[in-house]
Amino acid sequence: MIIDKTLLEHLACSNVSDRQSDTLQDILKVEISGETAHQRLESFLSQVGNPYCFRVGKTPVRISFSASEKPLEEKLRSYFMSLKV
Repeated sequence: MIIDKTLLEHLACSNVSDRQSDTLQDILKVEISGETAHQRLESFLSQVGNPYCFRVGKTPVRISFSASEKPLEEKLRSYFMSLKV
């Protein structure tokens, strides 16, 4: 499978409601292999198919990202700083 921006943009448009839950890949059964980051990513994608739309056990999951929000790193930093007393 060739991983490129166009493929990922296409996969990101998928919706859990468009697919039967039982046809989604269960990531609990994924075993990632490979020595390099690229090989591990290809291993993951070949097993999951769509990294934005999958199952965890019997629960369907749809992941999306907002371009207008703060990066995850900033949100996590703010969260952990708020825990310090």
